[in-house]
Amino acid sequence: MKNLSMFVGKIRPQIFLALCLLGVIGLYGMRVGLNEVTVGCIAGVIALAKDVLQVDNRTDETKE
Repeated sequence: MKNLSMFVGKIRPQIFLALCLLGVIGLYGMRVGLNEVTVGCIAGVIALAKDVLQVDNRTDETKE
């Protein structure tokens, strides 16, 4: 339970919103057949997730 409360404290609303919007735009692009838009959104989600993990790893290292 302690780990869950630490994780919830790290959630940033702007990053969550960006991931959701990129996901929605990517799904719309798939339905309409805009492959370039879909690939761009997937790349954005991957890049954003990578950056978030790097920042979280840096903050965890400084706490130890």
